[in-house]
Amino acid sequence: MKISKFKADDLDDLMIFLDSNLEENYEKKVFLNIRQRWPEGFLIIKNTKKIIGVCCGAILANDKLRILILVLQEDYQGKGLGKQLMNLMIKESSIFGIKKVTLEVRKDSKAITFYRKLGFSSVDVLPCYYQDGCDGIVMEKQL
Repeated sequence: MKISKFKADDLDDLMIFLDSNLEENYEKKVFLNIRQRWPEGFLIIKNTKKIIGVCCGAILANDKLRILILVLQEDYQGKGLGKQLMNLMIKESSIFGIKKVTLEVRKDSKAITFYRKLGFSSVDVLPCYYQDGCDGIVMEKQL
């Protein structure tokens, strides 16, 4: 398995991966915009040629890194890859003086336990945040 920066050539494979692994739907141009703003903050993991994981983020004002997406194919979860992606994102953001990492997660997601193990705390609830009406939980970690 190899972690690399997302390239425009990966876009179609990314969309297929996200359709299979996320409940939310996004337009292709969203990912090209994210990549354009901070290419180092858009990482993919491939097993040979197939995408099995994605992590992308954005640098915000007030020294924050916001994780926009962190998702692994289910059969690759629990193997340390998500932690590796998160650590690499934090490392890539360190040149910006990041002091806090934030993210949103579905209230019904088992990922909440994963984020807590990484040192994140729940700080807010976002009612009906997701497209299907599910609430979101805002989580953050001080660095």
